[in-house]
Amino acid sequence: MTIFWTILLLVLVLIFWFMGVLGLPGNWLTAIATAIYAYFVPVGHHATIWWITVAAVGLLAIAGEAIETLASAHGVRKRGGSRRSAVLSFLGGIVGAIVGAILGTAIVPLVGSIIGALVFASGGALLGAFLGEQWKGRNVNESLQVGQAAFWARLAGTFAKMILGCVMIGIILVAIFLQLFETSDATGQPA
Repeated sequence: MTIFWTILLLVLVLIFWFMGVLGLPGNWLTAIATAIYAYFVPVGHHATIWWITVAAVGLLAIAGEAIETLASAHGVRKRGGSRRSAVLSFLGGIVGAIVGAILGTAIVPLVGSIIGALVFASGGALLGAFLGEQWKGRNVNESLQVGQAAFWARLAGTFAKMILGCVMIGIILVAIFLQLFETSDATGQPA
């Protein structure tokens, strides 16, 4: 039965990773699934995950979300944009990711949803920052520069979050496989 739960965990964390691309809390779901797995698969089974692994995955989830959330706002503020632009950039990124995933899926399933979510999330951040600056009365050129900073910062933040998601998956895989090899007997079969 432990093999079933292990395979389920691995499938879920891959699904959650793809959810992260869409701007959804995939890294959080990975951390939660890992904690549930660690709680219900008792120590001594051949695919146990230790709580230190859960803690590492949780810390990476926090870091990934913080980086993605703050990236476009930081880009806006670094370019001299207003707090309003930073907030609208953040909201535009979320809306853009959802719209991009839907449109991308309609064009090219799976791959299109990922590319669409990335591009539209960044485009939404650009539009949000641009509108925020226009609302404050800045000229179009200055508003566009702030929007472009939000675009590139959001894209970089999402890539950083996804890289941390890959590291989380790697940590989970290593933890499971190390435990599998540690509990195997002389014949090479899991205990």
